Amino acid sequence: MTGYTGRLQFCLIMVMILAMPFCPAGLAAESEMGGWLGAELGKAKPVISYEAAVSPAREVDGQKTNWREIEQKAAFSVPIRQDSDSEWLFRARLLTKDIRTESILTDTKERFPETLWNVNFGSQYRQRLQNGWIGGLSASVGSASDRPFDTMDETTLQATLFTRIPSGERNAWLFLLNYNDNREFLRNVPLPGFGYWYAPNQTWHALVGVPFVFLEIKPEADLAFNVSYLPIRNMHAGVTYRLLAPLKLHASFDWQNERYFRADRIDEAKRLFYNEKRLTVGGQWQAGRGVTFDLSGGYAFDRLYFEGESYSDRDFNRIDIANGPFISVRAGLSF
Repeated sequence: MTGYTGRLQFCLIMVMILAMPFCPAGLAAESEMGGWLGAELGKAKPVISYEAAVSPAREVDGQKTNWREIEQKAAFSVPIRQDSDSEWLFRARLLTKDIRTESILTDTKERFPETLWNVNFGSQYRQRLQNGWIGGLSASVGSASDRPFDTMDETTLQATLFTRIPSGERNAWLFLLNYNDNREFLRNVPLPGFGYWYAPNQTWHALVGVPFVFLEIKPEADLAFNVSYLPIRNMHAGVTYRLLAPLKLHASFDWQNERYFRADRIDEAKRLFYNEKRLTVGGQWQAGRGVTFDLSGGYAFDRLYFEGESYSDRDFNRIDIANGPFISVRAGLSF
């Protein structure tokens, strides 16, 4: 571990520890989009979560080396100020990947970074208007890099303006405008979006729009199916079943991608992309009020790193990692 990485990791862990007494748990379970859709204000709770996933050694295609990885995630959210007509939240998220490999980037012949970081700090404000609409702003600043915040070239910015317009007692229209300088596609371009939230009863609800889709079905009290999609390579399909009062079993398929800015990249326009698909099964234990523990395992496949401006550049500095198992543990606390 380099001196830079060690100091940064120590500082970020201390920030998380100092913030824990004031903050939230199931942030991973509460998506940002869910925050935009909610009709209730003033009921946000502090939430904090931590997750670690270990992937054993697997071969790297075309290179005489293996790939070992430990991924850690921490997240928290805390209401700064709220009442029945307004809500102001602070959020922070941290992802680190500690990688042990002798792999090189195939075209530039550089060593692959030992650690990748994605650090993000942000805030969200929602306000109920006199006509019943809810408007708000979500914004964050962060850094996704092997040396986060090393220069401004590794900084990430995103912001979303959104409006929720009620349609009947339970349904609503959602309109938004999003800016993201590290979006998978059309980065630095403000993009509009809209959708319709349909929730006729407690059995199922759906958000259908552009450019997102979300559906959850609960055919019975203890069984739930959910599907979500965001362009271009972000998809989740899962099922949960409550076996016992405190024990919930789950299984899912996820297709996801990540983007990083290497600090020493030759072309500042290029990003380090990571694509992966996962099959996961596990169990979540409700240990007490607001306290959950999760143990999961699964199989990761189609794992690919490359460097470029978009997915069409996927043959440049490409690294293919062999399919393999993983195991993860997660703890959450809400107040």
